[in-house]
Amino acid sequence: MAASSQAFSGNLKKALAGLRRINLDGLRWRVFDAKGQVLGRLSSQIATVLQGKDKPTYAPNRDDGDMCIVLNAKDISVTGRKMTHKFYRWHTGYVGNLKERSLKDQMEKDPTEVIHKAVLRMLPRNKLRDDRERKLRIFSGSEHPFNDRPLEPFVMPPRNVREMRPRARRALVRAQKKLEQGNTMVNTQRKKEGADPSSGEVKTTEVTA
Repeated sequence: MAASSQAFSGNLKKALAGLRRINLDGLRWRVFDAKGQVLGRLSSQIATVLQGKDKPTYAPNRDDGDMCIVLNAKDISVTGRKMTHKFYRWHTGYVGNLKERSLKDQMEKDPTEVIHKAVLRMLPRNKLRDDRERKLRIFSGSEHPFNDRPLEPFVMPPRNVREMRPRARRALVRAQKKLEQGNTMVNTQRKKEGADPSSGEVKTTEVTA
């Protein structure tokens, strides 16, 4: 641990806090790369590993989860307009001191807290929650002090794109038919007026008085 600790330039005390309270015997060290990953999908996979739901021996009353190391938290991505429309709110305890911070400002201040809050809110609120939280280590960059551990990169499962709903599919088909009918009526009108449908030019006839 000494050699890897010297190479780590971050907050070493925070990175190693609480490790003595964890029984590391038999635990796997799973590494998640957050670069380019969607916040919600990544957090759900981390919460699954922390609870041990990916193991056949999973039981809700036991803490069989593995250690989770999340790298490149600053490169996480979100969908939609969450960067400016999602807010974190907390109260200081004084009257009228309700504070809020947007996701964009939180990413600039501490990107690791974004993933930490997302994962923590996906865990069950029971007595095992604190122990599972200690197994989560998040770093804003690619450096971490656990290079001497048997690390296992976690491969994100492929995203299952849901098929279009029947109601939306019917609406799309109706819109396409309506567009085709409109084009047919335009071509017919041009033929009646003596125009070439492909050229779009209308023939005009001179009227003499």
